[in-house]
Amino acid sequence: MKKFIILILLLGLILRLIALNQSLWLDEAIGAIVVKNQTLFQIITEFIKHDNHPPLYYLTLKLWSGLFGYSEVSLRSLSVLFGLGTIFLTYKFGEKLSKNVGIIGAILMATSQFHIYYSQETRMYSMAAFLGILAFYMFLEEKWLYFSIALTALVFTDYVPVFLLPVFWIIGIIGKKPKKWWRNLVLSHVPLLILGILWLPTFVTQSQGGKWLIETLPAWIEVAGGATPKRLALVWAKFVFGRISLNDKVLYYLLVAIFSVPCILVLVKAWRERKKIMDLWFYLLVPLFLGFLASIFFPAFIYFRFLYVLPAFFLLIAWGLSRYKGRVRIVIFMSIILGNLVSWFIYIDSPSQQREQWREAVKFVEIRANPGEITAFNFTEPFAPYQWYSQGKIPAIGLTDSISANTIQTRKKTALNTQNVNGVYYFEYLWELHDPQKVVINTLKEQDFIEAAAFDFPGVGIIRYLRKI
Repeated sequence: MKKFIILILLLGLILRLIALNQSLWLDEAIGAIVVKNQTLFQIITEFIKHDNHPPLYYLTLKLWSGLFGYSEVSLRSLSVLFGLGTIFLTYKFGEKLSKNVGIIGAILMATSQFHIYYSQETRMYSMAAFLGILAFYMFLEEKWLYFSIALTALVFTDYVPVFLLPVFWIIGIIGKKPKKWWRNLVLSHVPLLILGILWLPTFVTQSQGGKWLIETLPAWIEVAGGATPKRLALVWAKFVFGRISLNDKVLYYLLVAIFSVPCILVLVKAWRERKKIMDLWFYLLVPLFLGFLASIFFPAFIYFRFLYVLPAFFLLIAWGLSRYKGRVRIVIFMSIILGNLVSWFIYIDSPSQQREQWREAVKFVEIRANPGEITAFNFTEPFAPYQWYSQGKIPAIGLTDSISANTIQTRKKTALNTQNVNGVYYFEYLWELHDPQKVVINTLKEQDFIEAAAFDFPGVGIIRYLRKI
C-alpha cells in the first residue's frame, strides 16, 4: 500500500505542476505584492485590516517566497505542497476505515480538477483544506496537542472553516464521550480562544470593512456569495465536475448530470450505512449547512471557500464504492475518474478556463503603446496584477474617484488626466462593480476620444484603444 500512495502522490504532483505557470489573477497579485513589499509586522497590523481573511496564509507565503522567490511557480508551489499533503491525509483518514477506502479516496483527490485548480492558486484555500483534514485526523486519533495546533492554524488561515468546529462537539455528544475526553477537547480549544480574543478587534475592523464594501458596491454580494439555491447547486457541480464552466450551458449541465450519476449511486450506499461513517457525514454536511445559514446574514457561501470539506466528499464516495463488488465497482470508479480527467483536460486545453491573462495583456499593451499614450482603469489606481507585471513603459492611471465611481468627481478626474493624452488603453475589467454607469468611457468619448481597436484577453476582458481625434 505504501507503493500505491507514493504513486498517487506522484500523479497528484504531475497534475498540479502542469499549467502552474499561469498569469497571476487579481487576488493572487494582491497577495504577491503584499508579501513582497511588506514586513511580517506590516502584514498583521496594516494590510490585514483591509482584507477579509486571517493573516496566517500571508505570513506563511511571506516566509515561503523569501526562500523560493516571486515567480508564479514559486508562489504557487506552496499551495501545491498543501495539496499533496491533503491527498496523503485523505489516504491516512480513509485507511482508518479500510485500505481500499484510503487508496480510492486519495486517487479521487489526486485527480479532482477542483482540488487541482486551488492547489495551483496563490490563495489560502489549499492550506485550509490541508489543515482541516489534519485537524480532523488528529481529533480522531485523540492526539490533542496536534489537534489544537491544527485547529488554531485552520481558523487563522481562513474564517469560513470555523463552521467545522461544531462537528467535533457534535461527535462528542452523539458518541457519549467520557469526562476525560471532554476535558481534552475543551483544553484543545484554549489556544484558539485566547488568540481569538486578542484578534477580535481586528476581526471587528474587517467585518466593518466588509459591511461597508457591500453597502458601497451592491453587486459585491454576487461576488462574495449569498445564500441562494444556485450557490448551493454550484457546490455540487464543482465538487463533481471541477472548477470549469462552458459557454454552451446545455452541454455543461449535461456533463454535470452525467458525472453526477455515479457519485449519487455511491453516496446513496454511504448514506444507507451512515451510522458506521457518521463522522464523515458531519464533516461534509455541517459546515455546508452552517455556512449557507450564515450567508443569509453575511454573504460568504461560494464553492471554493468549502474546499476544506472536499476530502470528506471523496472519502464518502470511496466508502460507497467499497460497498460494491467486482465489475460494478470498477465501472463506477472509472466513471468518476473519467469525469475528473475530462474536466482537467478542458481546463488545460482552454485558456478561458484558466486564470486571467494579465501577464500577456500588460506585455501586449506596453509593446504596442506609443509616446503620449496611457493605460486607464475604472478604479482609483491600476489593478494589482497590472502593477505586478508592468515594466513602467507607459503611464498607468486609475480614473475613478473612489471604488464606486461618483459621476461628477470621476468626470473631473478623467478629463484632468487625459487632457494632454493622444491615446488611451482602457481596461474594462470589473466595470460592473466600480463604474456601472460607465462614467470613465463616456467621459473619454466626450473628450474627443474615438475607439480605434479592441483587444480581448481571457479573464481580463476587453481592452479598448481610444485615439484622440
